[in-house]
Amino acid sequence: VSTQSTGEFKVIKFNKKRGNIVLSRRAILQEERNKMRGEILEQMQEGMIVKGVVKNITDYGAFIDLGGIDGLLHITDMSWGRVKHPSNLLNMGDEIEVKILKFDKEKERVSLGLKQVQPNPWEDAQSKYVAGKQVSGEIVSVKDYGIFIELDDGIEGLIPY
Repeated sequence: VSTQSTGEFKVIKFNKKRGNIVLSRRAILQEERNKMRGEILEQMQEGMIVKGVVKNITDYGAFIDLGGIDGLLHITDMSWGRVKHPSNLLNMGDEIEVKILKFDKEKERVSLGLKQVQPNPWEDAQSKYVAGKQVSGEIVSVKDYGIFIELDDGIEGLIPY
């Protein structure tokens, strides 16, 4: 902000006796955000693909700003493969395309999916991984009963003991 700048402000207090007027820019921004929120809530439907910006990253997922309302992108809906932490896939400020999985208009809760806008690797797995074919992959987990090998993003095979 500098002198000679102009902007819109809301009058919060007016005191004629003291010759004092209190203004707020935040009030204007909040009103605009609430208006956008209302418009988005009216248009939003389950199954829609929308763009949003990563606002916050947690251990269990990420909050995505859809332009007036935030949606939760749960870690299980980020990738067809394993995700150790959401920050391995997303960064704050990233613009991403997500699918609206669930939408509760009354509670204003939105569940989002990132993997749902990507092809499901299992759709062509049967033709790609036929019995008898030699494949390579990365060891992702060792259990008492065998070793899990990641063949492709979202596709793991088990080598039993």
